[in-house]
Amino acid sequence: MKIDKKTLDMLSSLPDDSLWKMIVTIGNASGIDLSRVRVRPEELQKLRYAMGNLTDEDIGRASEILNSAKKQGKQERNG
Repeated sequence: MKIDKKTLDMLSSLPDDSLWKMIVTIGNASGIDLSRVRVRPEELQKLRYAMGNLTDEDIGRASEILNSAKKQGKQERNG
């Protein structure tokens, strides 16, 4: 899934349970296991606020950070 402003707007409009399922799915696709994490509705509301205020530049930086972390994790697993 390509994450851009339009996608974030769509995601932020989902009900809490659907939003969290999508976040877990996106995390899994990025190599991040969030299946055991539990969030409260107020945390999801904060996340929605943050998603609504991101710029395309912010999204690009976040993608770079996640890609770097993913590569680091693979290197550590492969020793």
